[in-house]
Amino acid sequence: MVTATTVNSQGPQTLKSNLPDIGNFATWSVSSCKYGFNVSCLRDGDPNTYWQSDGPQPHYVTLQFQKKMPVQRLAVLLNFDIDDSYTPTKLLIRAGTGLHDLQEIKSVSMEQPRGWIQFDVGTEPDGDEDSSQMKPLFVYVLQVVIAANHQNGKDTHVRGLAVLGPKELPYTDESQIPFKTIAFKMHEFIR
Repeated sequence: MVTATTVNSQGPQTLKSNLPDIGNFATWSVSSCKYGFNVSCLRDGDPNTYWQSDGPQPHYVTLQFQKKMPVQRLAVLLNFDIDDSYTPTKLLIRAGTGLHDLQEIKSVSMEQPRGWIQFDVGTEPDGDEDSSQMKPLFVYVLQVVIAANHQNGKDTHVRGLAVLGPKELPYTDESQIPFKTIAFKMHEFIR
């Protein structure tokens, strides 16, 4: 299911969120980059550096987690005033268990974005009547696709990207292995 969200924000240069950044648990890769403007610029926390793509659209950032991780929100730092036609206007969010089965789960449209743009990744409501928040999405692979830029620009500039998890993990280490039978315990280690 693909949901479309339109965002127009003029947020600050520093990310303000009460959710933890879980991006450090992932291996990051990009579709292309210009020399000196690589994937590390997305994570350095400096609004003056940016990842710049180099090649045909669509451009994408792929995050691969070692284990299934709950992703609550994504935050993207953009600056239309400086980047003009390099500024993304349409993002597609894909998720899956591997690169071979990614499915589009969300489409985000923006007009002249400035600052940190945050949006929920999940597609189902949390269930709490007082909350407008969505349930976290459990993924092994998350991909942010830049589908279009302002004025149909070719390359793109993204100044920051944060992957935010829920306030509390919905499971503990002990509950990750629900099999406690003797037969399972006998074969749980490979020799």
